[in-house]
Amino acid sequence: MPEIRLLDSSVINLIAAGEVVDRPASAVKEMVENAIDAGAKHITVEIRRGGLEQIRIVDDGCGMSAENARKAFLKHATSKISSGEDLNQISTLGFRGEALAAISAVSKITLATKETGKTSGIRLEVSEGDILSEEECGCPEGSCFTVQNLFFNTPARLKFMKSEPAEAGAVQSVMEKLALSHPQISFRFSVNGVERLHTPGNGDLKQTVFSVFGKEFAEMSLPADLTTGSVQVKGLVGKPIYSKANRSRQIFFLNGRYVRSPILISGFEGAYNNKMMISRVPVCVLFIEMPAHQVDVNVHPSKLEVKFADENAVSYAVRKATENALASDTGIVEMKFAEPTRPAAVPPSPLKSEPYKKVPNVAKPLETPVKIEKPVSSPKKIAKPEPQKATVEKSGWVITVPETQKPADQLILRDVASQVRTSNPEKNIPQISVIPNVEKENKSIPESTKVEVISPILSPAKEEPVLFQTEQPFRMIGESFDCYILVEKGEEILFIDKHALHERMNFERLRKSDIPAQALLNPIVLHIGIDENRILSENADFLSRFGFILESFGDDLLIREIPALIDPEQAESLLQQFADSLSVGRDEALMDRFYYDLACKASIRSGSKSTRPELEGLVAEYFRREKELQYCPHGRPIVFSLTKKSIEKQFKRLK
Repeated sequence: MPEIRLLDSSVINLIAAGEVVDRPASAVKEMVENAIDAGAKHITVEIRRGGLEQIRIVDDGCGMSAENARKAFLKHATSKISSGEDLNQISTLGFRGEALAAISAVSKITLATKETGKTSGIRLEVSEGDILSEEECGCPEGSCFTVQNLFFNTPARLKFMKSEPAEAGAVQSVMEKLALSHPQISFRFSVNGVERLHTPGNGDLKQTVFSVFGKEFAEMSLPADLTTGSVQVKGLVGKPIYSKANRSRQIFFLNGRYVRSPILISGFEGAYNNKMMISRVPVCVLFIEMPAHQVDVNVHPSKLEVKFADENAVSYAVRKATENALASDTGIVEMKFAEPTRPAAVPPSPLKSEPYKKVPNVAKPLETPVKIEKPVSSPKKIAKPEPQKATVEKSGWVITVPETQKPADQLILRDVASQVRTSNPEKNIPQISVIPNVEKENKSIPESTKVEVISPILSPAKEEPVLFQTEQPFRMIGESFDCYILVEKGEEILFIDKHALHERMNFERLRKSDIPAQALLNPIVLHIGIDENRILSENADFLSRFGFILESFGDDLLIREIPALIDPEQAESLLQQFADSLSVGRDEALMDRFYYDLACKASIRSGSKSTRPELEGLVAEYFRREKELQYCPHGRPIVFSLTKKSIEKQFKRLK
């Protein structure tokens, strides 16, 4: 048997360092958390070569005395806790006292720090855990850590580092979460001298989110705020229309610490049931505050995993806060047009064989094509224009108006909407400068003297009747593509997807009431497969709740009754979908999936013809239940809006 021996302290330190610091991002996280615990208001992080060559962290926190600076690099040295009981009341980000010892064991660190109120500071140089030099220095209040050559003495670890951009991206991800966790602190982060992140530090979460994730996240989020029992939930949650393919934008902070918890994810995503697109996930930045003794953060060295004393209470608080925030969402998405980009005008280069010609300076371009003749300085006679052409002489220039151009007072604009046509376009139509008010003058005009007047302005169409009086009246314009209902409301035009709207209405009705069934005069023989028939037979009682009554018929099934909402020809395909869902197993979402499928089959189809009363009924129902009818059961938006301002911009009425 091989001999058992004690490891050298240097080897122990290297092993311990691997548990705490596995890449530059973890080193940055530990040191920035120490700066936050020190009360810093401004934190700057600079890295080079992904953090492997250099990490520099500057803060304006409380700083350290010379004695504390020396102790900070010892293993299990911390100012955060002093006894085992303190582990039940952890209120700081760091508490183990391992970070600086682990980082110094695999790098070379220079620390310059000055305690608040002192006239001078101290400068330490540490390599592989040993203090090489110590001297008094002048420096600002706070601390400045410079970590160089990370993992220089652990080539095995260094070999498995990813590319520089990948490591820099991991550090940036850590910095984004730290910046979001403390909006009251201003963070700066740069890579190889290029700034990538800068937050204002004014305490405004939305502005911090804007700095970290951009304008779209900030605009497409809703404020959440709820306190239930001992749990408080605050922050921002994304609108259902704004989703991602993964959970990288689901950010949860527990008592100021970034954590990953399936309990929090489950509660948050549960609020989006029936509102989110399939295979998409919502986004959030949520802060959960609760008594420290009700949560255990000492689960893993990374401090990302936590355990709750009452998981149901925390999950309920997160879900309820999110549901309350989503209740303020109108579900209407505004259409936005991209500003057209005009290519820069490039003046044509003159030909070498032709010199530049002098062009007369015209102050204002003429709106009609004209023929311009240059004046003749010699006493030669100028040819007189033909009688039918109008000429104007000004400043020595003769301007000839083409005979095809009519004077402005003779132009006639025909009313396209009234479909007025004449057999002879050149017919002179008498012009009336003022149309007499027949009603006021109470005079009758003989039929022989009546003149048909063609208005230069299109007469407004007859107003559509308002369906009912509300604070913001609306008018139904019509339908486009047999799919989208156009409604004018205030300063915007709404495009309503009639299938999505009707589908949501049916879905809500199915969930709130019993589903009526209709008996078939001629039962339908169901041929969908042996396995599918077996699954449907085993769940016959369950399917009866949805209006389907099935009977065995040899190797097939007979459909005796179907839901009254659907047509008989839709029954087979719907039962096929039910069989596919049941084959996966029953879960909490199974009922909703059945309601999805049934509501979809029972709804008006896109592209189908609808009468005006049908459309008016849908619109009236939508405005009566706007807050409930926001998204279809599959998460697609029901309404898009086009504002009057956006339209006027397209027509160049506004800049």
